[in-house]
Amino acid sequence: MSNRTEFQNYAEYIGLKLLMLVMIILHRPLAQFLGRIAAVLTYSFIPLRKKEVTEGLTIAFPQKSKKEIEKISKATYKNFFSILIDMFFISKMPDEKIEKMLIYDKELIENAMSKNKGLVLMSAHFGNWELSALAFAKKYPVALIVAKQSNNFVDRMMNEFRMKEGFNVIGFQRDDKISFRGIVKALRKNQVLAILADQDAGRDGIFLPFFGKSASTPKGPAFFAIAAGSPIITAFGVPQKDGSMKMKIQDLIVPNTGNTDEDIKTINMIYYQRLEEVIRENPEQWFWFHRRWKTKPPKANK
Repeated sequence: MSNRTEFQNYAEYIGLKLLMLVMIILHRPLAQFLGRIAAVLTYSFIPLRKKEVTEGLTIAFPQKSKKEIEKISKATYKNFFSILIDMFFISKMPDEKIEKMLIYDKELIENAMSKNKGLVLMSAHFGNWELSALAFAKKYPVALIVAKQSNNFVDRMMNEFRMKEGFNVIGFQRDDKISFRGIVKALRKNQVLAILADQDAGRDGIFLPFFGKSASTPKGPAFFAIAAGSPIITAFGVPQKDGSMKMKIQDLIVPNTGNTDEDIKTINMIYYQRLEEVIRENPEQWFWFHRRWKTKPPKANK
């Protein structure tokens, strides 16, 4: 439970609103330049999540030297600051321009949507995931599963922005039957269920190897697809020099063995293999700030 006071939450909210105002006044190139400076200063003088970033990279790339890890770490901070800044500008762009910023195999998506069973889009905190979701929402009906933020003011502001941009926002809590019904209903209405499925799932997850180390993995995305009979596509966007996002998207054949637990495991193993591949190609684009291996498998606690 958070020990933050209502005043602290409100102060954080006001600070975020002021930052948004400053970003809008500035031009995007200047804001991005200042963001890179802020990223380097944060990395160098404010050890915010620096330990988590370094530890995660060391787990994933044990063969890399300390100097190489530091280089990727610094690039990770720059990428994250770039995403934060772009959130302020992209929402102000015309819909047509936002759509053109996302490059992907549209035929693959259209074929999946033509089945009229919805689509589970398994993505990750990779590249500019906010741009990916927003661009998809300009062309397809997108449902977002969101967890409630500890700061009520920020939580309300973010959800209002999402709904304004056309997202079907579904608040989700574990073991919440109302949330589950809302998710299945969205899929049956042929909506795209966009899920970032790469974070620690705590004790409710299943443990699978990720970069060779056991990680708690969310069951939800695979379970929703099986329950609604929906196709699955994995999608990861790699930022390009011109500011666009090139999506690597692939079908993921949903197994139907009759053993739901095994089918969920199979889906997640394929997802992880594909995610590892894109991370190895562009390691600085993943969200290393998250403690991905935080929850230990049961045997490790004995």
